[in-house]
Order: sequence, then C-alpha cells, then structure tokens
Amino acid sequence: MTRTATELDRPVPLYMQVVRQLRAQIAAGDLADGDRIPSQREMMQLWHISMQTASKVIGALKTEGLAIPSVGRDTIVAPGAAARIAAAAQGTPHAPASPPPAPGASVTTVTASRVAAPARIADILGIPAGRRALRRQETHSADTGQITGHTTAWYPPGIVDQAPKLADRQPLPAGGLAYITEATATRATRATEDTAALPADDATAGALGIPPGSPVLITRTQHHASDGSLLQYAETTTQAGHWRTRSYTLTGA
Repeated sequence: MTRTATELDRPVPLYMQVVRQLRAQIAAGDLADGDRIPSQREMMQLWHISMQTASKVIGALKTEGLAIPSVGRDTIVAPGAAARIAAAAQGTPHAPASPPPAPGASVTTVTASRVAAPARIADILGIPAGRRALRRQETHSADTGQITGHTTAWYPPGIVDQAPKLADRQPLPAGGLAYITEATATRATRATEDTAALPADDATAGALGIPPGSPVLITRTQHHASDGSLLQYAETTTQAGHWRTRSYTLTGA
C-alpha cells in the first residue's frame, strides 16, 4: 500500500488535517477494514508533525470509531469505518461510538458480570432497584502502561439479550455502541452527557491506582435510540493530566 500525504494548511489544527486525509483514504477504500494505519513515527515523517500531534490523530480516529488497537502496538482501520464515514456525510444522526480512551490509550482489562443495579442505575435502565443487570467495566492504559481512566457501562436486559458479546470479558473492537448497532440494527441517535471534576473516592482511587482525593474527571453518558429507548449508560473516570476527546456529527437545519 502506497503512503500519500498532502501538504498541510497551517491555520487549521494540524492533527485535524491529518485526520481528514486519513478519513478520505478510508472512505475511498485506499485504507480498508483491518489495514494498518501509519504509526505515530510514520505520521511524523509523512506530515512533518510532532509526536504529540500524531498521538492526537490516533486518538481522534479511535474516538470517531474509525480505528482500533491491534496485536502489538499497531492501530488498524475499524470494521465498518467507511460506512460510518458515508453515514456522517449523508447527515445520518449518530452519537460517538462509545466513551473512548484518551488519545494514545487503549483498553487493557475488561470485566463483565450481572449484578444488582443500585437504585440510581436501575432508574436509568428502567428496571426495579436491585434487579440484576449487566455491568461492563474497562480499564484504559497509556502505551507506557500507566492507567489513564476507567469506564463502567450498564445495559438494559433487552439489549443484552440481542447483543450477548457485551458480556464477554474482552475488548470489543469498535466499542460497545458499534457492536450494539451491528447486533441489533439499532443506532444511537441521541446522547446526554454530564461531566464534573471531583475528588476521587476510595473505590475510584483504587481502580486508577491514585491517592484518594486526587482530582478526576467523571463523565456520565446516556445513549438513546431514535424511539427514545436506552441503549447504554456509561460512567467514565479520567485521571488529571490526560486529555479526553469527544467527536460529534451535527445534523439538522
């Protein structure tokens, strides 16, 4: 596969220009599902950008659901990436693929089990308090091995019945929401997100390996289908000093 790079326009953020070029290559089929995306060092040589900028490119592609980690330290084109680009170009409403790891991070551990839902979670899921529901937890780590964040996602029983891999204790290549779309033919069209900077409680500190009381960013996101039904509720906690990127497609008049 031939690597091509177009000269960058400096007034536009450099990382976004590279993202646009790679997105165009994916849309055109020059980069197909499973193809390796240029490494950070290759991007530095192709576009004459810094390592930090190259890291933001990888992070943005993962956030858009266009790239996923592969064996070793490679990043590859995510399954269905070209279709997601086409849907966005046509103005099809969609929410971000899933709460993503920070740029340069990947999912390193996954646990999934059915547990009694606390009252607050049960109310969100629309089930009686104490009823068992699937809780999926993922730990995000940087290339250095440092834990950067932790996500706990909850799923309504009806979704789990149709998307059983949510209960698997391994990373889902394109994220939970992309898998739900594939398994149920239902796409998230609306997301509600609440964010707060708070001191880490004992449980959060233990999960992230930081002292209790350390500052963390907590993001709570509900993803809904077009009929208003809940597809996923997720809480992501990010350590201080690590960027958290969200990418949205805006539609309408």
